[in-house]
Amino acid sequence: METLGGLVARTKIDTQLHSRSSRAKLAIDKEPYWMTLEKGRALGYRKGKTSGEWVARYYDPLLKPSKRYQPLGTADDYADPNGVTILSFSEAQAKAREWFKLAYQEATGETIKTGKFTVKDAIDAYLEDRRRHGAKTADRMHYEFNAHVIPHLGDIPLERITRKRIEDWMDGLAKAPARRRGQEGAAPSTEDEIRSRKATVNRIWTSFKAALNLAAKERGCSSTVWSEVRAFRGTQVARIRFLSLEEQQRLIRACEAEDFQALLKAGLYTGAREGELARLTTRDFSPERKDVFFEKTKSRKSRHAPLTDEGAAFFVDHTRGKGASDVLFPRTIYDRKDKRNMGGWSRSEISRMMKGLCVKAEVDPLKFHELRHTYASTLINAGISLFHVAQQLGHRDTKMVEKHYGHLCQTALAQAIRQKAPNLGIHSGSGQASGA
Repeated sequence: METLGGLVARTKIDTQLHSRSSRAKLAIDKEPYWMTLEKGRALGYRKGKTSGEWVARYYDPLLKPSKRYQPLGTADDYADPNGVTILSFSEAQAKAREWFKLAYQEATGETIKTGKFTVKDAIDAYLEDRRRHGAKTADRMHYEFNAHVIPHLGDIPLERITRKRIEDWMDGLAKAPARRRGQEGAAPSTEDEIRSRKATVNRIWTSFKAALNLAAKERGCSSTVWSEVRAFRGTQVARIRFLSLEEQQRLIRACEAEDFQALLKAGLYTGAREGELARLTTRDFSPERKDVFFEKTKSRKSRHAPLTDEGAAFFVDHTRGKGASDVLFPRTIYDRKDKRNMGGWSRSEISRMMKGLCVKAEVDPLKFHELRHTYASTLINAGISLFHVAQQLGHRDTKMVEKHYGHLCQTALAQAIRQKAPNLGIHSGSGQASGA
């Protein structure tokens, strides 16, 4: 085996090439017998009349030409290997991987890191990959990694990370006080706080594990002890926080700021995220179809959200007199000293206004995002299928809806059965079920 950038890359086995006896059975051919070491990197054995030769191949579709070849040395078919001119199967793999570093550097202009490849290196590479692919969660992960992972595990070479180290880190983080604006709060004590803290650890571990897996894949590491680490169980609970119809009405009546009230109504009528609502323009509403078009969403998949007649009437009134490209829900009432954000909604501003509004409306504190939960819960309680609810919310399937709102389905099912299932007319007794 060999060391590649701090990782132990084990010799990959190929039944045709790994031994002298297996190579002796191969036919003489100018074209090498290839085996893939990693994506775009291969080791080849060219069988000659007297002895064979090892060859490396580097492939990148963006290069011209896309393939590069490098002779490595003579195979040890008839002579003992010396590690320089006569190479065994494992020595050929090691020499090929060393050449791949040079080929990559020539192709991209980037230098592959040598020496110890640490957990921090793996995290940095993962964040760079996420940003390159436009992941919106990259900034949040960067903060969480810096706050919770790198201080404890960042300096450990990746080949020395163990299952116990990761599990000890998870246990410690689950018991640690939650951070509040960069400062530590109180340690979790209640059952719900402990569950919530473990759920947070699971989320961070999911991203951390993805970073380790990417590092292992890109650097040819076959040992992934972290795959044995299990997340905390029993951390997910159904989201039952949603507003009743009377609470929704009370919240709207208590809101004196017209711009924020309009944003609240739009959230209750569509179930959309605050960011999706903030990007809406007049042209996104179709009075003919009675729906709203969300072009940019969290899932990057656009969707049309049908409206109720009441919701459509609200959008008709709200769009009246506006130009096609006008933003539907701008921040217009702004009485704070700092006016740099005038016209746009920030999360901190929405959070501040929601907090004050809940107090005024005598509603338990909730976030704007919980209007989305309210919308979903209302649809499910009305008997609308999980499939259609998922479509309205912009989910790819029903998994998220089942996970967070599945507990409501039993109530909706019972109501639908009693309202829509036919009476069979086969029993004329006067007995009445308990609770009927």
